[in-house]
Amino acid sequence: MMTFNPIRIATISLAAALALSTNVRADDGGLYEKPLDPNSAFVRVIAPGATSASVQNSAFNKLNDGVSPYVAVAPGDIPVTSSLGQSSVKASAGKFYSVVVTKDGATTVEDDMTKNPSKATLSLYNLTGKAAIDLFVPQAGAEAVSDVDSGGSKSVALRAPLAVDLVVREGDKDLAKLDKVEFKRLAGVTIVVTGEGDQVDAVAVPSTIAR
Repeated sequence: MMTFNPIRIATISLAAALALSTNVRADDGGLYEKPLDPNSAFVRVIAPGATSASVQNSAFNKLNDGVSPYVAVAPGDIPVTSSLGQSSVKASAGKFYSVVVTKDGATTVEDDMTKNPSKATLSLYNLTGKAAIDLFVPQAGAEAVSDVDSGGSKSVALRAPLAVDLVVREGDKDLAKLDKVEFKRLAGVTIVVTGEGDQVDAVAVPSTIAR
């Protein structure tokens, strides 16, 4: 199993454009509804097509589009399983991790979640065979995330609350569309793109912590 840190979070000028480009606003609330234990690590499973998953002793039998909530755990080697396979992650206090499980194996991503009280984290995972994909925002006429390699991921901090349409693109070609994705302050949205060739699918799942 490889462990890598492909996500780099950034607050970019597009955030302002997005905030001004739509009149549709989402309610506040989300990932940090309660204070987080700074001594805990947070681990989740992303397993497209899986119906169940577990993180240490926490089991999820009805996954939301193959994405589990984050689970607060004590730092150390944390076992994870899904109906597609199993793996483990060496977790450190205060860190967020996603274990991505596919038919080809498992990789661990260290997620960078924004702590800015006026922003939300958008994370894009490219689990297709496409060499690179982008995430375009029609209301802003600009890309929110660019050049996400196959098997990789990137994140961006966006001003919130807001709700916008998102289009997954390969160059100038539209691959999939997500309507009115809502972003809440101090919360996150995970977008997972899967498929091959012209058969590409995208899902948007709120990033949550199991309570």
